[in-house]
Amino acid sequence: MNFKQFLFDFLISKIYRVYLATNTKFQPLELGNSEKCLCLAPHPDDESIGMGGTLIKKGENFDVICMTNGTGGIGGDSNQEKINIRKSEFEQAMQKLKLNSYSFFEQSEDRELVLNSKEFKGLNLEDYDYIFIPNIIDQHRDHKAVSILLKEFLKYKKHKKSLKIAFYEVWQTLALPNYYVDISDVVEAKKDLIRAYKSQLESKDYTSKIIGLNNYRGLIPNSDYAEAFLVVDISMFKEICKIYKI
Repeated sequence: MNFKQFLFDFLISKIYRVYLATNTKFQPLELGNSEKCLCLAPHPDDESIGMGGTLIKKGENFDVICMTNGTGGIGGDSNQEKINIRKSEFEQAMQKLKLNSYSFFEQSEDRELVLNSKEFKGLNLEDYDYIFIPNIIDQHRDHKAVSILLKEFLKYKKHKKSLKIAFYEVWQTLALPNYYVDISDVVEAKKDLIRAYKSQLESKDYTSKIIGLNNYRGLIPNSDYAEAFLVVDISMFKEICKIYKI
């Protein structure tokens, strides 16, 4: 057996154990009105792409934080002009939602999130019932960095023992989603939310591709459109981080 085959078999066995230990029934994610949620978006637009429908439906439960200034996703202007464009688009999108609060980390450099955690270190996490983050194996280093930073910060930051981590989908689909939010009744509003990011839509048609994924995710619950999540407790979050060497 060569090393690649050994590594593959090792990872599969680990992931299978997580699969057995995780509630894998695809069921509705029902957030109570009093449950406090934090959505961490590595870049301005990730929150709308990954879980815009959920934010539209349950915005009053949420604080949303954009963790970088997004300058790596736009070209042709000075750095400050890039920041201004990405920040303006983010604020336009957030103003379409009924959120508890939103923040934009203007000083955190895009594509260097794992090295620029100063602003995140100051956050108070102790009141949250859920923290929503990108898929741990998402194909962007800033998206992976959110799991890296959160894993480290949870070692010393106060948080509820019952805290849940909810992974959402942006660049990479979840292998084992166990919860969904039916967004059929707000899918047009989600499209409008994504369209706020005009600078990003110039290079990629995020709207139709993500709505296509949402359409597929509605297959199991027999709904038209759904957003999928993998929701785990802290111990399982740490176990998943170990599997992926994070």
